[in-house]
Amino acid sequence: MIESIVKELIKRNWTISTMESCTGGLLSSMITDVPGASAVFPGGFVTYLNEVKVMMGVDKAVIEQYGVYSGECARAMASTAGERFRTKIAIGITGTTGNPDPNNKDSVIGQAFFCIQIDDKRYDYEINEKIESLSRHEIKELYANRVWEALQQLIAGK
Repeated sequence: MIESIVKELIKRNWTISTMESCTGGLLSSMITDVPGASAVFPGGFVTYLNEVKVMMGVDKAVIEQYGVYSGECARAMASTAGERFRTKIAIGITGTTGNPDPNNKDSVIGQAFFCIQIDDKRYDYEINEKIESLSRHEIKELYANRVWEALQQLIAGK
């Protein structure tokens, strides 16, 4: 699926960037697994710590008001990636990968939020899955695949 997405982005001359937390760079890795991806992918941020999200440009007030595990945070992450990398498409994703965050009462096992920004339009998504039997890597793959499914549908509609 990701190969067809990247090839379509190349064909349309559209660029894409990411700001990832719970997927730990898997989205970026999957993009760069496709030959020719450098034509459309200038880069991505892996911002596992809240402080790094803020350092990269996410407004600290968003995290304080809504929490890091929120659609608002995912939206701010996508917006930041799009602005920093100046891309047509930007993705932000945040959530848990198998265990609750001991430092955050708002974390829910199997819940993730992502936002896909295309130009100035934002599309918000929430994932809620039973993931207890999955490894951390399998959880990241599940989340990444949900992102690619959503992006593929959005691109098809444009």
